[in-house]
Amino acid sequence: MDEADFAAVYAATYRPLLGYALRRCDSPEDAADVVAETFTIAWRRAADMPAGDEARLWLYGVARRVLANHRRGAVRHALKTAALRAELAP
Repeated sequence: MDEADFAAVYAATYRPLLGYALRRCDSPEDAADVVAETFTIAWRRAADMPAGDEARLWLYGVARRVLANHRRGAVRHALKTAALRAELAP
């Protein structure tokens, strides 16, 4: 996939992917981060991205995995924060 094809896929899928992420994230900022990471991965793996409508489905699969990683990171952060608060409590 060349740069022009990628730009076309980006233009066609950015808003729908952002909506998908917004429905699954706690904040708009987190959703924007998820979409940015999704397209970063897509750019790095552009040669693997299928053409046409399948590109959209492929991107949703990437976004699903990015969201899962985001949730795992948020859980780890919450657990570490709670442990630190308990340790620092008088």
